[in-house]
Amino acid sequence: MPTLAVFLLGGLFSLGFDFALERMQRVRTRRTLERYVSRNLVNEILENPATYHETVRGVRREAIILFSDIADFTTISEKTEPESLVRQLNEYLSAMTAVVFEHEGTLDKFIGDAIMAVWGNVQSHGAVEDARLAARAALAMRKSLGALNEHWRARGIEEFKSGIGLNQGEVIVGNIGSEQKMDFTVIGDAVNLASRIEALTRIYPADILVGPKVADLLRDQFCLRSVGLAQVKGKMKPVEIFALIGARDGDVDSEFIRRLELYEEGIQKFRVRDFGQAQVLLTRFLEFYPEDGLGKLYVSRTLEYAQFPPGEAWNAVEVFTKK
Repeated sequence: MPTLAVFLLGGLFSLGFDFALERMQRVRTRRTLERYVSRNLVNEILENPATYHETVRGVRREAIILFSDIADFTTISEKTEPESLVRQLNEYLSAMTAVVFEHEGTLDKFIGDAIMAVWGNVQSHGAVEDARLAARAALAMRKSLGALNEHWRARGIEEFKSGIGLNQGEVIVGNIGSEQKMDFTVIGDAVNLASRIEALTRIYPADILVGPKVADLLRDQFCLRSVGLAQVKGKMKPVEIFALIGARDGDVDSEFIRRLELYEEGIQKFRVRDFGQAQVLLTRFLEFYPEDGLGKLYVSRTLEYAQFPPGEAWNAVEVFTKK
């Protein structure tokens, strides 16, 4: 009887040890994954490993891609002490990553001071919901950076200004790289366009720009405004770019949205070469919002084109030859 008890206790101990070991391994895996993706996606990976491993080998998915970059970072880095800049940049990237995870996105990678995040690559809630989560993440990034800048300003540290671009489309998801180093990432034309859209925040005075597919997915729940028809580097056809103002159920200035109808009508007149009427409408809009960057940009263009009309081939499309 004592011998049997020893065997039973030994078996229970072995089972308990194996269970504890497996649990420790699971905790380690979870902690590693949570450095890259949100907790809900970690659950998906751990609960459905077969699906995840299939994804790693390479699949096509519809996804939302977000790029965020700090404007004039090279200039800032040239006049800031390295230790101070690294500390500030880490503070910024930590805050932005937390926003991505909070909104169920995947942190794809850091590219220097830039951030690439994806919705729909591992787990999708459907195109509309993925776009909604990505848009809310972009707005939360704007708000979080505002809080950081206020904090840095109080400490005498130079502020950051960021640009964000969102695009939707088909991507290839998988582990991509070399035998020495591989990254779980997404590639494809939709990714390249998202990067180009973000770069346009340096051209147009708007901090969050979205492509046409994202705009279509967001219209019911978010306020947008027309920005331009852009033919970016690497694309043969132009795409319409919109600025993301805010969520309809959020803190959006209803008076601004109402007056924005003047701006939108002015943009449409501009695109059909009615520069005189476009100027009238846009100027009326600026009477209410004289510091509006996009309004001032288009008034300047209407004045120029009214004096020096563009050629017959002009179609309001801006062609960009640089990234």
